[in-house]
Amino acid sequence: MIVGGLSWWQSWICVWIGYFVAAGFVCLTGRIGAVYHISFPVTARASFGIWGSFWPVINRVVMAIIWYGVQGYIGGMIYTAHFPKHSRSFSHIPGECVTLMIEAIWPSYKHLHNGLSASAGVDTKGFLSFFLFWLCSLPALWFPVHKVRHLFTVKAIYSPIAAIAFFAWAISRAHGIGPIIHQPNSARGSTLAWAFVKGIMSCIGNFAALIMNDPDFTRFARTPKDALWSQLFTIPIGFGITSFIGIIVSSSSSVIYGEAVWNPLDLLGMFLNGASSGQRFGIFIIALGFALAQLGTNISANSVSAGTDLTALLPRYLNIRRGSYICAAIGLAMCPVCEISRLQL
Repeated sequence: MIVGGLSWWQSWICVWIGYFVAAGFVCLTGRIGAVYHISFPVTARASFGIWGSFWPVINRVVMAIIWYGVQGYIGGMIYTAHFPKHSRSFSHIPGECVTLMIEAIWPSYKHLHNGLSASAGVDTKGFLSFFLFWLCSLPALWFPVHKVRHLFTVKAIYSPIAAIAFFAWAISRAHGIGPIIHQPNSARGSTLAWAFVKGIMSCIGNFAALIMNDPDFTRFARTPKDALWSQLFTIPIGFGITSFIGIIVSSSSSVIYGEAVWNPLDLLGMFLNGASSGQRFGIFIIALGFALAQLGTNISANSVSAGTDLTALLPRYLNIRRGSYICAAIGLAMCPVCEISRLQL
């Protein structure tokens, strides 16, 4: 949004408005599951009929499987980045969670020998990090939905602490909040208005898939109000806080390195260069928080959704657990590492 011409506070307003709207729609669709305890494939029959509902369900399954692989890539992989305004070139910055965690403990991992050809679109280190994240996520798929909530309890405590620690560390290294806070918006007139609308719609669109299949989760609610207030407020508040952290951290990177680094894990990887043993431990702790958050996203938005909807397609042969493992297997087999690397190039 800032790149599109909005100031930081205008972008932040878009975040709050967009996710409040998204939260409202989530609560509306989720109420169906909370009241009648039915999943998305069943609710889709009201609009599409018994046989017609297979089409939106298949669409949701395919999307969940693709994003499971992509989110696994984000959780484990790296990519290259170059900052032209620097005298230094950060090629092969450890950009994602598992790579950061391993390099923080064993710096030699950064120089792991590459045994893959250039046509693979990924090196050995990148694929190994992706595979380790994918492998470590498999045990979480074994538990039923009502028990996996304990993982989210841990995530809800640990990940915000890690994010706030990173937030404070970035400000400390920049000796302040940086220049982005003081930059005015560059868009004017109708351009500003459309940039504002685009910002709000991007927030709503980010939640579109979960708006659609929220009954897959709310059907486990004890009472309808349990699925109302918990989503209506935590969605905009959660995204509002994390967006603010992202704005400030990016601003701080402009002061430290002369370039706005929008991916917080990129910046954390830059902190790893020349870090002491204590700083490397801190980077490991923070990266673990990001990895845990990524794991929760992959389970809630993708594996459980795919497992629930696959069950509706083949109820005689599949349950949520089997469907989740099918999602994980295809998510690995589709080689998201190679495809995303090509897109970045």
